[in-house]
Amino acid sequence: MKKLVWIIAGTVVAGLSIGFFLYSQQNGKPNIQTVVAERGELFQVVNVTGRVQSTERVELAFEQSGRVTQAYIAVGDQVTAGQALVVLASGDLNAQLLQAQANLENERAKLQELQVGTRPEEIQIAETAVANAERNLQDAERNLTNVESKATADLQNDYDVALTAAQEAVTVGKNSLFTLSDIQFAHFNGYASEDTTIEEEKTLAVEALLGAKNGGRFSSQSLGPLKGGAVATVQAAADDPTFSNIDAALDATLDALLKTKAALDAVPLNTKLSATEKSSMATEKNSVSAQVSAVSTKQQDIAVQKAANASSVATAQSDITAKQNALASARDELLLKRAGATSEQIAGQQARVRSVQASIADIQARLNKTILRSPIDGVVTQQDAKVGQITPANAIIVALSSVSQFEIEAFVPEVDIAKIAIGDPGRVTLDAYGDEQVFDTNVVLIDPAETVIEGVSTYKVTLQFVQKDERIKSGMTANIDIQTGQRQDVVVIPQRAVLTENGEKIVQVLRDGEIVRVPVTVGLQGSDGRVEILSGISAGELVITFIEQQ
Repeated sequence: MKKLVWIIAGTVVAGLSIGFFLYSQQNGKPNIQTVVAERGELFQVVNVTGRVQSTERVELAFEQSGRVTQAYIAVGDQVTAGQALVVLASGDLNAQLLQAQANLENERAKLQELQVGTRPEEIQIAETAVANAERNLQDAERNLTNVESKATADLQNDYDVALTAAQEAVTVGKNSLFTLSDIQFAHFNGYASEDTTIEEEKTLAVEALLGAKNGGRFSSQSLGPLKGGAVATVQAAADDPTFSNIDAALDATLDALLKTKAALDAVPLNTKLSATEKSSMATEKNSVSAQVSAVSTKQQDIAVQKAANASSVATAQSDITAKQNALASARDELLLKRAGATSEQIAGQQARVRSVQASIADIQARLNKTILRSPIDGVVTQQDAKVGQITPANAIIVALSSVSQFEIEAFVPEVDIAKIAIGDPGRVTLDAYGDEQVFDTNVVLIDPAETVIEGVSTYKVTLQFVQKDERIKSGMTANIDIQTGQRQDVVVIPQRAVLTENGEKIVQVLRDGEIVRVPVTVGLQGSDGRVEILSGISAGELVITFIEQQ
């Protein structure tokens, strides 16, 4: 009944509006378009696109590097919590565990001996153990000296060979510049494009190799006396052949050779050159390339030798440390045997037992880390582990997604984010199922920090599905209508009817045939172009949306 009253009232007001309009037309008054303010329902909706993803996604990696020996899963497999997924080689750890277990048995036996008492035969054995440990330490120290001497000699030899290579290389480079200069003066000494290119590349080469600036048009005779650049660096290394000087010479030589090669490559092998000149250019290019390879190889040999030296010295030093520890242990054992068991000694041996037990626990923990297990029930979405390959520490090789619940991530533009609040409902359609199948969601998270996409500030909004549905899959494209506001039984008019004057909202209405400007208070702005009026006008009033002067 109430609705019928509003319809009748609207009809009457519309009739009056039409009559007023016709009257205005006949009397030369402005052309006025109006609508009736009415009560109704108003919705505000933000439309965005997002992507379905698993609520829980786990990326798994090993804490330590190792070689993969078993990979039990593939992408798409379902796994359960605790299930083994990938296994690394653990032979070394197993050997360490066996050794630690043997040490534990030994320490326990020593503890038992202390508790029982010491015999003369045991003291003799302990003295022999100390003597053997001392000899072993002396052998290890002599071995370290020998290793260090050999490492120094090997590295010195590599540097000597490298210096000789650098000396030869700069000579070859200089000769190549002579050949290049002769051909340049014969055919490319003008200012054509190819002439200028040769000049520019030669300028760089001359400065790097011989130390002279702006030498792009120097003749062979002008280049001959030059001894700066890489040539000078190599000579300085020959005069004072320290490792650092030779390293500097190798770097300078390699840089100069590469620039010399670039200058040679800049010469076009066209009809200007005779067969002999072309052959000379080819020879020089090959010579310079060979020297580049030789100098690079010498640098690599030095680097490899340094690494090998560091490894061998570290191994020898580690052996000394082990022998020192063994000697200290043997001496402690002898002291225990000679002094007999005291409460403090027994407590100390008990501590050693606990220490070995801790070592065993540590090895077992590391063994456990060679098996990658699933922390959740889920589906494998990534599997990069291949049997036989070395996987580095902390590199993600397996990813799992929960199969129990899904959510949607969408990025809302800055202009709309203020409208959205936690708990707002969202109606979602998935491209996979068309527009007719609608899924209900709720906003559960709004990222407080912006995400800039193509220069536009957006904010990540997360929505969760209200109900589980087996049809929902991770990765599906979702079209979302987030309902950010709703009003029931409120006065609504078109947004275009609201004017702003001096910061105040104004609506023009027809009252008794006169245009009246009424201040209004605006509420919710609907997504359909209408707006809520909180105060100022009432339902049934005739609101002006357009005035055209005649």
